[in-house]
Amino acid sequence: MPEVANISSLSKGVTDLARDAAYVAVGLGVLGFQRAQVQRVDLQNKLSSQDFSLEQYLENVRTGVTKGFQQFDELAETASEFVETTLQPLEEKLPPSVTQLTSKAREQAREVRTQIRQLVVNA
Repeated sequence: MPEVANISSLSKGVTDLARDAAYVAVGLGVLGFQRAQVQRVDLQNKLSSQDFSLEQYLENVRTGVTKGFQQFDELAETASEFVETTLQPLEEKLPPSVTQLTSKAREQAREVRTQIRQLVVNA
């Protein structure tokens, strides 16, 4: 019976690790979104305090949005890589039933990234 207990504790450990990795991914996504919002407000303040032509205004908005989105995307990519590199070595040692769990965690992390990207694009 030691193998069952060992697999059980191992699967619990993997589950905990997957949950923590998902929390990190979501947290990094939230931070990226907040950073983009802060840059948007900063850009609005800069534009309201200076006299710009419409073309300059639009160009500054595009530049600010592009920069914020790039920073967000870098954070999301870092979170995704963290999840992948954390779970990959463990998956090789796990039975197939537990590997399904880790695959699901990676899929959820990708889905979170996609949803956050959608929110940023629509904002």
